[in-house]
Amino acid sequence: MDNRRLYVWSAFVAAAILVFFAAGTLFDLKVSEILYMRDNAFGKIYEAIGKMPAFVLSVFACFVLGENARKNEKNKVKRVLFYVLGYLAGILAFLDLGEMILDSTKFALAVGAVLSVPLAGVAYSVTRRIPADNLAAFKKWALVVLFSVAVVAVLVFVLKTIWGRARFVDTQISDAEYSPWYKLARVGGDSFPSGHAAFGGTLFLLLPLCGISEKFRGKEKTVFVIAVLFAAVVMAARISDGHHYLSDVAVGFGIAFFTECLVMRVAYGKKFDRLTFDTDTKLERLLDAVF
Repeated sequence: MDNRRLYVWSAFVAAAILVFFAAGTLFDLKVSEILYMRDNAFGKIYEAIGKMPAFVLSVFACFVLGENARKNEKNKVKRVLFYVLGYLAGILAFLDLGEMILDSTKFALAVGAVLSVPLAGVAYSVTRRIPADNLAAFKKWALVVLFSVAVVAVLVFVLKTIWGRARFVDTQISDAEYSPWYKLARVGGDSFPSGHAAFGGTLFLLLPLCGISEKFRGKEKTVFVIAVLFAAVVMAARISDGHHYLSDVAVGFGIAFFTECLVMRVAYGKKFDRLTFDTDTKLERLLDAVF
């Protein structure tokens, strides 16, 4: 993997995040007024699938750890536990889709429970084919995925709770008032930051596979472009349906991107092709002990 090229691409993405954040700070309300399209198919579709990357990756990560428990650790309890966690992550992947079809949490859970079965089946089939001598590398990737997704989820939840910013759509259909991101509104809203932009930005976690998987080898540029485009479309969709401002999606995506960069830097150093799970850092020793 050409790490120098990855650093250049990452620098451009980081710069773009900062530019969008600055633009949102100055023109949040104006941008939303221009792009707002009320209830639209574009917004609804990406509301349904925007969070999927984080949960689908978590499914595969859990099944990798389950396969490692089966082949290398010979631990049946641990194996079953990871498979169950992977199935539950699959349910979460389809919750928004279920709620889009019918505005009902119970229906959404039922949809997730059904659709998670084939997803878990695919994950099980794929991870069973990983050679035993390469499982250590995939184990490290799985830990990076789960740790990154967990950190992103916690950061988004905490910031939403602290800020309480009202959504743009609420200012249009109720008496909610607009407030810039730098003023803690604390009105019970959950606009800042965007969870969809954050979870949609987790596709960058596929990059380490370019160094450890034959199917991904040499496809760094493709993975990077797909990750950027998917996140950009999700961000645009969330603004178009009035659920987020420009600053919301910029910060949400930024949380995911910078968290993933940091975790991968700690786990892999300057390379993405270290094929062993070296417990040579405090983070790796902690993750290895937990999982």
